[in-house]
Amino acid sequence: MPLTGTLRDLSLPNLVQVQCSEQTQARVILTRGTHQGMLVFANGELIYASVDNLRGENAVYELLTWEEGDFRVDDQVPSVERNITTPWSALLIEGLRRADEARAERDKFLETHLRALKEKPGVRGARVVRQDGVVRADAAGEDIPGDPLTFGQVYANVEQIQTLLNLGAPRQIILSNPAEKLWIQKLQADYFVCWLEGRALLDPVKSTLQALETK
Repeated sequence: MPLTGTLRDLSLPNLVQVQCSEQTQARVILTRGTHQGMLVFANGELIYASVDNLRGENAVYELLTWEEGDFRVDDQVPSVERNITTPWSALLIEGLRRADEARAERDKFLETHLRALKEKPGVRGARVVRQDGVVRADAAGEDIPGDPLTFGQVYANVEQIQTLLNLGAPRQIILSNPAEKLWIQKLQADYFVCWLEGRALLDPVKSTLQALETK
């Protein structure tokens, strides 16, 4: 029976270790949005990888940057030409190093854009928060309230309600009163949170999000 799950429940490095230690033939299909990757294992080795237009080791390195997504493991192994010869343990070490570097670069990119957003009229502050509540980038200031973990929980609750009502996933959540607005939006594996004055325009937030979503 196929094994399915999410990368939040079982990370890709752990998934690779499990497949290699079991020393069986297996195929792992990974999906994140419109992107799809595939890993093929045989006799305790990772022998093939692909994602979008990448193949081999570069595909593995790209997949190791995925912090969220779905996976499916089955024994429907396709006939593929081997494109990986490096031992899987060495691939993971190098891939995780590259993923850390890419994460640090993205955090710097996020911080720069959030600080620029905070200078816009009516914007009190902004943050990008991981699902576990860790703040990746912060331009909110000390006067901004709220536990960072709360924002992901708010989004998840609204998402669950809309799913139950067959309305699909929310694009963004805007909570407001006459004095202020709070914008929460999913940003890949993170949450973008922005505090605005009650009469502030939303255009600066929209343009900043467009820039962040392309990175």
